Amino acid sequence: MGLVHVFGDRPIPKVLDFLRVHSEWDYSLKDIGGATGVSFRTLQRVMPELVEGGIAKKTRTEGRAQMYQFNKESAIAVKLDELATAVDMEFLEEHAKQKAKIRA
Repeated sequence: MGLVHVFGDRPIPKVLDFLRVHSEWDYSLKDIGGATGVSFRTLQRVMPELVEGGIAKKTRTEGRAQMYQFNKESAIAVKLDELATAVDMEFLEEHAKQKAKIRA
């Protein structure tokens, strides 16, 4: 995951990587926590910051759960996605080079 490779194994990069990779759907805090390992309490603190920054958006309410999605309409979110994709590609290329060395 691109942003985790750059910013470390912290809650915000984990959440952003999850939301950008799965940007076609929306998720509750419980779903995001289950997929990323970030605690529900931490998500309650982090998600409003991401929404306020325009990187994530609230999409709807399902029962009592608020649903969130990566905001593909935000210029900041688009640039973060481009950065993460470039990092992912570089990581994959480096991994492929290492595998080729092992096989040789």
